[in-house]
Amino acid sequence: MKCFIAGLGSMGKRRLRLVRRFFPEMDIAVLDARQDRRDDVSRSYGCTVYESFEGGLADFSPDVLIVSTPPDAHALSIHSALEKGIHTFSELDLLDDGYDAILPFEENGFPVAFLSSTPLYRSENRWIIGNHGKTGARKFYTYHVGQYLPDWHPWEKYDEFFVGSPRTNAIREILCIELPWLTECFGKVTDFSCSWSRTSSLNLPYPDTCQVLLRHGDGTTGSFTLDCVSRKAVRNLLISGEEGTILWEGNSQSLRYLSPSGEPVHPLLDEKELERQAGYAQFISESPYLEELRHFFRLVSGETAERGYSYARHREILRLVDGLEREWKEH
Repeated sequence: MKCFIAGLGSMGKRRLRLVRRFFPEMDIAVLDARQDRRDDVSRSYGCTVYESFEGGLADFSPDVLIVSTPPDAHALSIHSALEKGIHTFSELDLLDDGYDAILPFEENGFPVAFLSSTPLYRSENRWIIGNHGKTGARKFYTYHVGQYLPDWHPWEKYDEFFVGSPRTNAIREILCIELPWLTECFGKVTDFSCSWSRTSSLNLPYPDTCQVLLRHGDGTTGSFTLDCVSRKAVRNLLISGEEGTILWEGNSQSLRYLSPSGEPVHPLLDEKELERQAGYAQFISESPYLEELRHFFRLVSGETAERGYSYARHREILRLVDGLEREWKEH
Protein backbone atom coordinates (compact mmCIF):
# COMPACT_ATOMS: atom_id res chain seq x y z
CA MET A 1 0.00 0.00 0.00
CA LYS A 2 1.25 3.49 -0.88
CA CYS A 3 0.81 6.20 1.75
CA PHE A 4 1.16 9.91 0.97
CA ILE A 5 1.58 12.25 3.98
CA ALA A 6 0.75 15.90 3.29
CA GLY A 7 2.26 18.30 5.81
CA LEU A 8 5.47 17.81 7.80
CA GLY A 9 4.78 19.93 10.85
CA SER A 10 4.29 18.50 14.33
CA MET A 11 1.44 16.14 13.43
CA GLY A 12 2.75 15.14 10.01
CA LYS A 13 6.06 14.04 11.50
CA ARG A 14 4.22 12.12 14.22
CA ARG A 15 2.15 10.25 11.62
CA LEU A 16 5.29 9.57 9.59
CA ARG A 17 7.11 8.15 12.64
CA LEU A 18 4.20 5.86 13.47
CA VAL A 19 3.55 4.64 9.93
CA ARG A 20 7.23 3.93 9.33
CA ARG A 21 7.63 2.08 12.66
CA PHE A 22 4.39 0.09 12.85
CA PHE A 23 3.43 -0.35 9.20
CA PRO A 24 6.80 -1.14 7.59
CA GLU A 25 5.12 -2.62 4.53
CA MET A 26 3.90 0.87 3.54
CA ASP A 27 5.59 2.72 0.71
CA ILE A 28 5.67 6.32 2.01
CA ALA A 29 6.01 9.65 0.23
CA VAL A 30 5.65 13.08 1.86
CA LEU A 31 4.73 16.63 0.95
CA ASP A 32 5.51 20.04 2.40
CA ALA A 33 5.90 23.52 0.96
CA ARG A 34 8.94 24.23 3.17
CA GLN A 35 12.32 23.16 1.83
CA ASP A 36 13.83 22.73 5.31
CA ARG A 37 11.12 20.23 6.31
CA ARG A 38 11.48 18.28 3.07
CA ASP A 39 15.26 18.13 3.48
CA ASP A 40 15.00 17.02 7.11
CA VAL A 41 12.58 14.17 6.36
CA SER A 42 14.51 13.12 3.27
CA ARG A 43 17.69 12.80 5.38
CA SER A 44 16.01 11.14 8.36
CA TYR A 45 13.65 8.73 6.60
CA GLY A 46 14.79 8.45 3.00
CA CYS A 47 11.26 9.14 1.76
CA THR A 48 10.36 10.53 -1.62
CA VAL A 49 9.46 14.18 -1.03
CA TYR A 50 7.23 16.51 -3.01
CA GLU A 51 6.61 20.25 -3.03
CA SER A 52 3.38 20.11 -5.07
CA PHE A 53 0.25 18.30 -3.85
CA GLU A 54 -1.27 17.58 -7.24
CA GLY A 55 2.15 16.71 -8.65
CA GLY A 56 2.72 14.26 -5.82
CA LEU A 57 -0.67 12.61 -6.33
CA ALA A 58 -0.02 12.22 -10.05
CA ASP A 59 3.53 10.92 -9.70
CA PHE A 60 3.22 8.77 -6.57
CA SER A 61 -0.36 7.45 -7.15
CA PRO A 62 -1.07 6.76 -3.47
CA ASP A 63 -3.70 4.41 -2.08
CA VAL A 64 -4.13 6.51 1.06
CA LEU A 65 -3.57 10.16 1.92
CA ILE A 66 -2.84 11.45 5.43
CA VAL A 67 -3.62 15.17 5.66
CA SER A 68 -1.57 16.88 8.35
CA THR A 69 -1.50 20.37 6.90
CA PRO A 70 -2.78 23.35 8.96
CA PRO A 71 -6.50 23.00 9.74
CA ASP A 72 -7.59 25.80 7.42
CA ALA A 73 -6.04 23.92 4.47
CA HIS A 74 -7.55 20.43 4.85
CA ALA A 75 -10.63 20.55 2.67
CA LEU A 76 -9.25 20.97 -0.85
CA SER A 77 -6.70 18.19 -0.43
CA ILE A 78 -9.25 15.78 1.04
CA HIS A 79 -11.85 16.40 -1.64
CA SER A 80 -9.33 16.19 -4.46
CA ALA A 81 -8.07 12.83 -3.20
CA LEU A 82 -11.54 11.38 -2.57
CA GLU A 83 -12.60 12.30 -6.10
CA LYS A 84 -9.64 10.26 -7.36
CA GLY A 85 -10.67 7.24 -5.25
CA ILE A 86 -7.92 7.73 -2.67
CA HIS A 87 -8.73 6.92 0.97
CA THR A 88 -8.15 9.91 3.26
CA PHE A 89 -7.17 10.31 6.90
CA SER A 90 -7.38 13.89 8.17
CA GLU A 91 -6.24 15.52 11.37
CA LEU A 92 -9.05 17.06 13.42
CA ASP A 93 -10.73 20.05 11.81
CA LEU A 94 -11.21 23.43 13.45
CA LEU A 95 -13.42 24.63 10.56
CA ASP A 96 -16.11 22.96 8.47
CA ASP A 97 -14.77 24.35 5.20
CA GLY A 98 -15.58 21.95 2.36
CA TYR A 99 -17.81 19.65 4.41
CA ASP A 100 -20.68 19.83 1.91
CA ALA A 101 -18.37 18.20 -0.66
CA ILE A 102 -16.83 15.66 1.78
CA LEU A 103 -19.99 14.42 3.52
CA PRO A 104 -21.37 12.49 0.49
CA PHE A 105 -18.15 10.44 0.37
CA GLU A 106 -18.45 9.73 4.10
CA GLU A 107 -22.05 8.61 3.68
CA ASN A 108 -21.09 6.34 0.79
CA GLY A 109 -18.25 4.77 2.79
CA PHE A 110 -15.84 4.28 -0.11
CA PRO A 111 -13.27 5.61 -0.55
CA VAL A 112 -12.83 5.97 3.21
CA ALA A 113 -13.08 9.53 4.55
CA PHE A 114 -11.66 9.28 8.08
CA LEU A 115 -11.51 12.16 10.54
CA SER A 116 -9.17 12.01 13.52
CA SER A 117 -10.41 12.48 17.08
CA THR A 118 -7.51 11.09 19.09
CA PRO A 119 -9.01 11.20 22.62
CA LEU A 120 -11.64 8.65 21.53
CA TYR A 121 -8.74 6.18 21.14
CA ARG A 122 -7.10 6.99 24.45
CA SER A 123 -7.45 4.27 27.09
CA GLU A 124 -8.31 6.66 29.94
CA ASN A 125 -11.02 8.40 27.95
CA ARG A 126 -12.45 5.07 26.81
CA TRP A 127 -12.53 3.82 30.41
CA ILE A 128 -14.27 7.01 31.60
CA ILE A 129 -16.83 6.80 28.77
CA GLY A 130 -17.63 3.21 29.74
CA ASN A 131 -17.55 3.61 33.53
CA HIS A 132 -18.68 7.10 34.55
CA GLY A 133 -21.99 5.53 35.61
CA LYS A 134 -20.12 4.15 38.64
CA THR A 135 -20.42 7.62 40.18
CA GLY A 136 -24.21 7.49 40.07
CA ALA A 137 -27.10 8.19 37.73
CA ARG A 138 -26.78 11.94 38.32
CA LYS A 139 -23.38 13.57 38.38
CA PHE A 140 -21.33 16.67 37.67
CA TYR A 141 -17.78 17.22 36.50
CA THR A 142 -15.07 19.85 36.64
CA TYR A 143 -12.39 19.77 33.95
CA HIS A 144 -9.38 21.99 33.38
CA VAL A 145 -7.14 21.74 30.30
CA GLY A 146 -4.37 24.25 29.74
CA GLN A 147 -0.78 24.85 28.72
CA TYR A 148 1.28 27.97 28.04
CA LEU A 149 0.98 28.55 24.31
CA PRO A 150 4.70 29.18 23.60
CA ASP A 151 5.33 25.67 24.99
CA TRP A 152 2.95 23.96 22.53
CA HIS A 153 5.55 24.00 19.75
CA PRO A 154 8.72 25.28 21.44
CA TRP A 155 10.64 24.90 18.17
CA GLU A 156 8.60 27.68 16.48
CA LYS A 157 7.00 31.00 17.43
CA TYR A 158 3.43 30.65 18.68
CA ASP A 159 2.12 33.37 16.37
CA GLU A 160 3.67 31.76 13.28
CA PHE A 161 1.55 28.60 13.14
CA PHE A 162 -2.21 28.22 12.91
CA VAL A 163 -3.01 29.14 16.54
CA GLY A 164 -1.93 32.68 15.74
CA SER A 165 -5.14 33.17 13.74
CA PRO A 166 -8.50 33.95 15.41
CA ARG A 167 -10.20 31.46 13.02
CA THR A 168 -8.03 28.57 14.23
CA ASN A 169 -7.16 29.83 17.68
CA ALA A 170 -5.66 27.82 20.55
CA ILE A 171 -8.81 27.72 22.70
CA ARG A 172 -10.86 26.61 19.70
CA GLU A 173 -8.42 23.77 19.14
CA ILE A 174 -8.74 22.57 22.74
CA LEU A 175 -12.55 22.71 22.48
CA CYS A 176 -12.50 20.70 19.25
CA ILE A 177 -10.21 18.09 20.81
CA GLU A 178 -12.09 17.68 24.09
CA LEU A 179 -15.78 18.16 23.21
CA PRO A 180 -16.06 15.02 21.01
CA TRP A 181 -15.16 12.67 23.84
CA LEU A 182 -17.07 14.65 26.48
CA THR A 183 -20.24 14.44 24.36
CA GLU A 184 -19.57 10.76 23.67
CA CYS A 185 -19.41 10.33 27.44
CA PHE A 186 -22.35 12.44 28.64
CA GLY A 187 -24.41 13.15 25.53
CA LYS A 188 -24.88 16.20 23.36
CA VAL A 189 -24.70 19.64 24.93
CA THR A 190 -28.23 20.92 25.47
CA ASP A 191 -27.39 24.22 27.16
CA PHE A 192 -24.30 26.30 27.89
CA SER A 193 -22.98 29.60 29.15
CA CYS A 194 -19.43 30.84 28.95
CA SER A 195 -17.03 33.57 29.99
CA TRP A 196 -13.92 34.61 28.06
CA SER A 197 -10.98 36.57 29.42
CA ARG A 198 -7.38 37.60 28.87
CA THR A 199 -5.02 36.61 31.66
CA SER A 200 -1.64 36.83 29.94
CA SER A 201 0.56 39.22 28.00
CA LEU A 202 0.61 36.91 24.97
CA ASN A 203 0.24 38.73 21.66
CA LEU A 204 -3.01 37.08 20.53
CA PRO A 205 -6.03 38.38 18.58
CA TYR A 206 -8.40 36.42 20.84
CA PRO A 207 -8.96 35.70 24.57
CA ASP A 208 -6.57 33.21 26.14
CA THR A 209 -8.96 31.75 28.75
CA CYS A 210 -12.47 30.31 28.52
CA GLN A 211 -14.72 29.04 31.32
CA VAL A 212 -17.79 27.11 30.22
CA LEU A 213 -20.80 25.69 32.04
CA LEU A 214 -22.34 22.80 30.10
CA ARG A 215 -25.48 20.69 30.44
CA HIS A 216 -25.47 17.35 28.62
CA GLY A 217 -28.19 15.13 27.26
CA ASP A 218 -27.95 12.63 30.12
CA GLY A 219 -28.48 15.40 32.70
CA THR A 220 -24.81 15.75 33.63
CA THR A 221 -23.58 19.30 34.24
CA GLY A 222 -19.98 20.30 33.75
CA SER A 223 -17.63 23.16 34.47
CA PHE A 224 -14.93 23.26 31.81
CA THR A 225 -11.96 25.66 31.96
CA LEU A 226 -9.61 25.99 28.98
CA ASP A 227 -6.54 28.18 28.71
CA CYS A 228 -3.28 28.71 26.86
CA VAL A 229 -1.71 30.44 29.86
CA SER A 230 -0.86 27.70 32.42
CA ARG A 231 2.92 27.49 32.78
CA LYS A 232 2.50 23.94 34.06
CA ALA A 233 0.62 21.86 31.49
CA VAL A 234 -2.57 20.63 33.13
CA ARG A 235 -5.37 18.17 32.39
CA ASN A 236 -7.41 17.62 35.55
CA LEU A 237 -10.83 15.96 35.61
CA LEU A 238 -13.18 15.22 38.50
CA ILE A 239 -16.52 13.45 38.00
CA SER A 240 -18.62 13.22 41.14
CA GLY A 241 -21.93 11.69 42.17
CA GLU A 242 -23.52 10.02 45.19
CA GLU A 243 -21.94 6.66 44.40
CA GLY A 244 -18.36 7.72 43.85
CA THR A 245 -15.79 9.96 42.23
CA ILE A 246 -13.52 9.58 39.19
CA LEU A 247 -10.25 11.52 39.15
CA TRP A 248 -7.83 11.89 36.25
CA GLU A 249 -4.70 14.00 35.88
CA GLY A 250 -3.88 13.33 32.25
CA ASN A 251 -2.11 9.93 32.30
CA SER A 252 -3.17 6.32 32.77
CA GLN A 253 -1.48 5.94 36.18
CA SER A 254 -3.42 8.87 37.65
CA LEU A 255 -6.88 7.59 36.66
CA ARG A 256 -8.75 6.31 39.70
CA TYR A 257 -12.25 5.60 40.97
CA LEU A 258 -13.12 6.37 44.60
CA SER A 259 -16.19 4.62 46.02
CA PRO A 260 -17.96 5.91 49.14
CA SER A 261 -16.07 3.24 51.09
CA GLY A 262 -13.04 1.11 50.35
CA GLU A 263 -9.70 1.57 48.65
CA PRO A 264 -9.37 3.59 45.43
CA VAL A 265 -9.40 1.61 42.18
CA HIS A 266 -6.66 2.34 39.63
CA PRO A 267 -8.03 0.58 36.51
CA LEU A 268 -5.11 1.36 34.17
CA LEU A 269 -2.22 1.37 36.62
CA ASP A 270 -0.32 -1.36 34.77
CA GLU A 271 -1.00 -0.15 31.25
CA LYS A 272 2.04 0.11 28.98
CA GLU A 273 2.18 3.09 26.61
CA LEU A 274 4.46 4.03 23.76
CA GLU A 275 7.42 6.14 24.79
CA ARG A 276 6.57 9.84 24.82
CA GLN A 277 8.13 12.25 22.37
CA ALA A 278 10.46 14.98 23.60
CA GLY A 279 9.06 18.50 23.39
CA TYR A 280 5.47 17.57 24.29
CA ALA A 281 3.62 17.84 27.59
CA GLN A 282 3.80 14.75 29.77
CA PHE A 283 0.09 14.01 29.28
CA ILE A 284 0.53 13.69 25.48
CA SER A 285 0.63 9.94 24.82
CA GLU A 286 1.66 8.52 21.44
CA SER A 287 -0.45 5.36 21.83
CA PRO A 288 -3.88 6.74 20.79
CA TYR A 289 -2.38 8.28 17.65
CA LEU A 290 -1.24 4.82 16.67
CA GLU A 291 -4.59 3.22 17.52
CA GLU A 292 -6.57 5.55 15.27
CA LEU A 293 -4.14 4.93 12.40
CA ARG A 294 -4.70 1.20 12.91
CA HIS A 295 -8.45 1.76 12.78
CA PHE A 296 -8.11 3.72 9.53
CA PHE A 297 -5.96 1.07 7.85
CA ARG A 298 -8.35 -1.68 8.99
CA LEU A 299 -11.20 0.25 7.36
CA VAL A 300 -9.23 0.65 4.16
CA SER A 301 -8.36 -3.07 4.03
CA GLY A 302 -11.91 -4.15 4.84
CA GLU A 303 -10.97 -5.75 8.17
CA THR A 304 -13.60 -3.66 9.98
CA ALA A 305 -16.77 -1.79 9.05
CA GLU A 306 -16.83 0.34 12.22
CA ARG A 307 -16.34 3.87 10.96
CA GLY A 308 -15.57 5.68 14.21
CA TYR A 309 -15.71 9.48 14.44
CA SER A 310 -17.41 11.28 11.56
CA TYR A 311 -17.43 14.58 9.70
CA ALA A 312 -21.20 14.79 10.27
CA ARG A 313 -20.76 14.53 14.03
CA HIS A 314 -17.85 16.95 14.03
CA ARG A 315 -19.87 19.55 12.16
CA GLU A 316 -22.22 19.58 15.19
CA ILE A 317 -19.22 20.13 17.48
CA LEU A 318 -17.94 22.97 15.30
CA ARG A 319 -21.34 24.67 15.40
CA LEU A 320 -21.33 24.38 19.19
CA VAL A 321 -17.85 25.94 19.30
CA ASP A 322 -19.08 28.74 17.01
CA GLY A 323 -21.82 29.39 19.56
CA LEU A 324 -19.33 29.52 22.41
CA GLU A 325 -17.08 31.93 20.51
CA ARG A 326 -19.87 34.41 19.83
CA GLU A 327 -19.48 35.54 23.42
CA TRP A 328 -16.12 37.18 22.64
CA LYS A 329 -16.56 37.87 18.93
CA GLU A 330 -19.72 39.93 19.38
CA HIS A 331 -18.60 41.93 22.41
